[in-house]
Amino acid sequence: MNNIKISVIIPVYNVENYLRQCLDSIINQTLKEIEIICINDGSTDSSKQILEEYALKDERIKIINQKNKGVSAARNTGIDAATGEYIGFVDSDDWVKLDAYEKLYNKITREDVDIVFSRYNYVFEDGRIEHNPNYFKELDEIKINSIDENLELLKISPSIWTKIFKKSFILDNKIRFPEGVLAEDLFFIVQYLLKANGIVYLNNYFSYNYRIRDSGEEKSTIHIRNKKSLMAMIDGYLKTYNILKDQKQEKYFSVFFKEHFQYWMNSFILSNTSSSEKKELLEKVSFLFEKVQEHKLELDMNYLPLFNDIVDKKFDQAILFSDIIADFKKRETRSHDRYLKLQKNYLKLQKNYYKNNQRLEKLLDNRKKQVAELQTVSGWLNYKFKNIFNRLKQRVKS
Repeated sequence: MNNIKISVIIPVYNVENYLRQCLDSIINQTLKEIEIICINDGSTDSSKQILEEYALKDERIKIINQKNKGVSAARNTGIDAATGEYIGFVDSDDWVKLDAYEKLYNKITREDVDIVFSRYNYVFEDGRIEHNPNYFKELDEIKINSIDENLELLKISPSIWTKIFKKSFILDNKIRFPEGVLAEDLFFIVQYLLKANGIVYLNNYFSYNYRIRDSGEEKSTIHIRNKKSLMAMIDGYLKTYNILKDQKQEKYFSVFFKEHFQYWMNSFILSNTSSSEKKELLEKVSFLFEKVQEHKLELDMNYLPLFNDIVDKKFDQAILFSDIIADFKKRETRSHDRYLKLQKNYLKLQKNYYKNNQRLEKLLDNRKKQVAELQTVSGWLNYKFKNIFNRLKQRVKS
């Protein structure tokens, strides 16, 4: 296909239960001039077969098979293969609004900017849908020439799948995803936003549906809390910090990292790690937390005791505090689960009550109609009897 407007890059790894919904949302986009680059990152389930099935139906799908190297390597492979003017990224267990790429493409070309992005939805296993935070209230759209003009934009999640990027900008600035670490989106976005000439944010448009898998073996990355994942996050943060330092842009440190450090501390508290593993993690992350203190980052009060213990290198005390909070959170979760179960039962009883009540009301209405009909017949008969009686009475008199 000539004149490819957007290259959509989809890393794929063992997502056979979700891949069809993802691909359906891409091949049915209202913007047709797209290529769909699927990097099969060493899947061991039927994901590869599903990709091949869809490629037979839609010639815009390109499949690249590689050994398992992780999502960053897969995205980098996709960037190398992309031929579109712009690039978008999708996770293979999520799905995109059908007019997303048309909306984003029209905006980025009309405004002549380097990046356009939107808000998104969290979609939970129980069917709940929540919007990502709104930092700009009633504002519909924000357009700036550089990130210095509105640092509030840096508070928004750095997730790359709500955005489209100018491919030439990525190549000219040699922007890649760091391999072997987490927080790879943050690393990529920091480099892009610091250099971007023209940024547009669509505050009331939700282009993307981010699936939250929080049970079983197929958990979303945000729910994997072990030593490996926590250490990989630290490595990602360190790489991002070094980018800011090398470019003499440390002034952005506090804005970029506030939510990330609070997220890391929460993950640390809830992690499935031993005391020795926790100590190892704290020893490594303490450098970054010292930088947080230098930049006077205002953290949520709930995290301050843990934060202060880490900065002061009181690791045993920090571990004890995290264990106490973890126990409290687990109890809170169990109470919440019981509440949700009771609420579900109550709603079920309420539904049955209304259903039975409606049935009784319908039955009562039918009875009223029958009584009304009987009253009508009775009135007619009374009228006839009176009429006949009066006639007989007149005959007797005559």
